[in-house]
Amino acid sequence: MEAIDELIIEHEAVRQALAVLKTIGRCIEETGKMSNIVDHVEQLFDFFSTFVDQCHHGKEETFLFPALERVGISREGGPVGVMLKEHQQGRDLVAKMKDALSRYRNGESSSAEEFKRHADDYAELLDFHIDKENNVLFRLARNHLPANDLVEMKLGFDRIEAEKIGVGKHERFHQMLSELGNIYLQ
Repeated sequence: MEAIDELIIEHEAVRQALAVLKTIGRCIEETGKMSNIVDHVEQLFDFFSTFVDQCHHGKEETFLFPALERVGISREGGPVGVMLKEHQQGRDLVAKMKDALSRYRNGESSSAEEFKRHADDYAELLDFHIDKENNVLFRLARNHLPANDLVEMKLGFDRIEAEKIGVGKHERFHQMLSELGNIYLQ
């Protein structure tokens, strides 16, 4: 599989996780509670921190973005800078969701609604972010990066999977998304 195709496929998994998160948000909105969904939210946090940030964003930040910069796609005021800024915004929103969940567990029931707001913001941010990457950034990569750069990038992606994420972890995340999908997306 080619490097850019791998990133697009990962986006599909992210969108599935966002669909679960949105449904969880609707459950919170209807009940005002999170007690029956905390374990599922924790699984999503692991997915967002490991799969989305360390793995997917790690591939982009370590290999794709520098390659684009080398062929003249600018960071400052350009698409690479926008993507990096949005990656950080996503990390900040995940931290806010985690904080709201922690306060909910400590008895602050009003933090359930705060969690939902941050979850909605995160889902909206990543939906637009994925659209920009799929329709703009990845097209730039395919049009400007030499084939040998894409081959080297794929090898780097494989190293991230093996060394930073761990063998089999990717597949376990897909299984978890399937299980959560069966609960929340039917």
